[in-house]
Amino acid sequence: MSGEYFRNFPSIEYNAKICRNIISRPRLKESILSNPMSFYSYVIEGDMRPDQVANGYYNDPEMMWLIFLANDIIDPYYQWPLPYNQFIQMLANKYGSQEEAKAKIAHYENRTTGTIISKETFDLHTATTIVIRDLTNPISLTTYKPVTAYEHEDYLNEAKRDIKLVDYRIASKATKLLKAAMKD
Repeated sequence: MSGEYFRNFPSIEYNAKICRNIISRPRLKESILSNPMSFYSYVIEGDMRPDQVANGYYNDPEMMWLIFLANDIIDPYYQWPLPYNQFIQMLANKYGSQEEAKAKIAHYENRTTGTIISKETFDLHTATTIVIRDLTNPISLTTYKPVTAYEHEDYLNEAKRDIKLVDYRIASKATKLLKAAMKD
């Protein structure tokens, strides 16, 4: 990202130097946010980066700031879907390896309702039943299925693919609002 985006940020004094306040988070004006017609649903394909999405939709890779603001993304590394190699590396860092993440049960999920039960709430787990603390009747594993850490992390990563884009026809208005908000 070039300095063009940060040029709009307010200046502050830090360690006796004038700097850009890069932690400022402007809100898009309510007239844009409250209008559902201002947004376009978008699914991030493959390993597309924010600048590539911005270039493809707005014809300007610098407009990725608008994608971040529209989706409340503060940390593009952790709030954007990880490419496969980075996803596998994250699993290794968090669980030891991809294989360990596939072997570790993260929780149990009701096959019908989607209700999640933490594995820490179980007293017993056999091949056919699970017993939850303080409940007298065991729950059948035909009702609840184990969800591995790999499946859970993959679900979380894939859920980040559904984003919204501010309609390109009002992107210039949003840019003007950003500049005005950041000067205040």
